[in-house]
This record gives sequence, C-alpha cells and structure tokens, in this order.
Amino acid sequence: MKEYFKRNSPIFYIGVFTVILFLAIIFAGSGTPTQSPSLELVNNEDLYNNQNPIIGEATARVTIVEFSDYNCPACVSVNPILKSTINNNPGKIRLIIKHLPLPITGHETSKDAAIAATAANKLGKFKEMHNELYMLQDKSKENLINTAVNLGMNKEEFVKAFESEEVVKIVEEDMKTAEKLGLRGTPSIFINGKVFNPSQDLNTTILAEMNKVYPQN
Repeated sequence: MKEYFKRNSPIFYIGVFTVILFLAIIFAGSGTPTQSPSLELVNNEDLYNNQNPIIGEATARVTIVEFSDYNCPACVSVNPILKSTINNNPGKIRLIIKHLPLPITGHETSKDAAIAATAANKLGKFKEMHNELYMLQDKSKENLINTAVNLGMNKEEFVKAFESEEVVKIVEEDMKTAEKLGLRGTPSIFINGKVFNPSQDLNTTILAEMNKVYPQN
C-alpha cells in the first residue's frame, strides 16, 4: 500500500516527467535529420544559389542538396556514399553543399569549419577541404589554417578569405535557409527538391531519381 501511494504521488509523476523531458532534450540535439512534416518538395531555387559549392558535373540533371555539419557523425558516414555514387555515375549527379553548424555540445567548432570550407571554395579547393574536414579531429582555427596550407592553399589568401565578411555571410545565409525550411538536424538531404527519408537507402534513392531523368533506351 505504501508503494502504491509513492508511485501515485505528485512527486513521483513530476520525477517521471523530468526524466522524459531530459531524454527528449538529449535526442533533439543528437544531429538526427528532422524536417518539417509538411516539407515534401522544395524548388531548387529556394535551396541553393551560385555561392554554394558544387561537387560533380554542374549541368547534371540530378541535384543533391545536403545541409551538413563537419562535426556530425551521420554526415561523416554519408559522405563516402555520396562520393561513390557521384563517381560511379559521371556527369549525371551533382552535390551542392549547404552548411548547418548545429548549436549543440561537441559542435563548437562547426561554424569555423564551415567558414573554412567556404574560404577554400573561394580558392578553388572546396572538394579537398570538404573531405578533409570530416576526418579532421582538431578543428581549431590554427589547425584549419594548417590543413588549408597542406592542401596547397596560400596561407595569407586563405586567412584573408576565412576572415572576410563575404565568406561568413555565405555560411550564415545557409543557416537562415535551413531555419526557413524548418531543418533542425544534419544531414538534411534533398534529391531534386524532394526530401530524402533517412529510413531509406540513400544510394538506391539517388539511382531511382537518376533513372527517371536519364531514361534508358
């Protein structure tokens, strides 16, 4: 009887609610892609602009837009899949990167990494920097500069681009676009404007779209 009253007391239910709320907060910041439930198809013009870097053939009919965070484990896992799919289908698929550095614990260097990638794009080395940043553990400003130099960029030119308002603004515009779309996690992926469902196989979904726009004879 005493146990019954303990479990049905207000204090008991307050404790249970507190635990549930705590777990919800943790999982909300885990980096899992969470699109708006009503978001199904988005015009490419609303997703990207000519400031965003492209990997692959610029005239490809399949456009993948990825909102990414360089400290996101899921983004690290997705990157080789995207690379392989693009390389195995030359000229048919292009990947456009948008930056969404998440404001959560463990991602404190994400915005600087995004700025570094954007600076590298200005110097014609985005693809190299993009791939390197996923593998880079220490994303301090000093190490970002060292990485750029190791990839063949001029140190002074990279630092100038890294610190420029223009480059920072590009990253912040990506973040604003993500906010407008209701994106709260990474990677958030669109394939020809359609939201990718992370419960599906990414490579299969891309190839299905490719076969639609490049019908086989």
